[in-house]
Amino acid sequence: MTTPLLNVTALSKQYLTGYKRFRAQYYQALAPVSFELERGQTLAIVGEVGSGKSTLARILVGAEQRSTGEIFFEGEALESRNVKQRCRLIRMIFQDPNTSLNPKLTIGELLNEPLRFSSNLTAIERKQQVIETLRKVGLLPEHADFYPNMLSDGQKQRVAVARALMLNPKIIIADEALTALDLSVRSQIINLLLKLQKEMGLSYIFVSHNLNIVRHVSDKIMVLHQGQMVEHATTEDLFNSPQHEYTQRLIQEQSQFMQKR
Repeated sequence: MTTPLLNVTALSKQYLTGYKRFRAQYYQALAPVSFELERGQTLAIVGEVGSGKSTLARILVGAEQRSTGEIFFEGEALESRNVKQRCRLIRMIFQDPNTSLNPKLTIGELLNEPLRFSSNLTAIERKQQVIETLRKVGLLPEHADFYPNMLSDGQKQRVAVARALMLNPKIIIADEALTALDLSVRSQIINLLLKLQKEMGLSYIFVSHNLNIVRHVSDKIMVLHQGQMVEHATTEDLFNSPQHEYTQRLIQEQSQFMQKR
């Protein structure tokens, strides 16, 4: 058997909420979850607001400490690698490029930043990689001199994708990255991500509440509800035969929403 790219075991998150009669009180944002991600595979994590899906994404990318559990990357504990290595392996595309892209930096400077901090490339090599990556996501070399406010929403999201690609990661986590886009732009970005996956062998984790999107892009789906994993199945099985009542409700609500449009 081949080792999965990512192996997550009993990962959980508790937040300290205060003390009652001198005893610590905790809020369980994420109950223990376990799953695997194979090379070139797309896993979708779905659930409503407060289900724990963004907490899980932030733990995986290193932005949040876990309370329990282990994360193995290619069979090796992720924390055994230093921060620079970890930054290279798993990158994130955030929900809103308007807030995640620094308006005071040019696109070239934004893309150069991760290379400056986490690579040993020369300034000339970094500039070349910025241009190559802009082309990869369907933008022009000239866009390196633009500021974020000079771009359309679709172009900004392409920049966000480019920034996630800068260190040649193995896994990209998209945290509601398509939610704010209108339908035509959304389909362009989905097609771009699928093209990049094919070309670069990327694995994706899509965090979303939109079942319509994840049905189109994912191989497997994990359903979270109030911090608990209530279902985990292939996309086909989950849509054809949802086992948990919460999953059934999500699919039904999505179906009704689509019919009204």
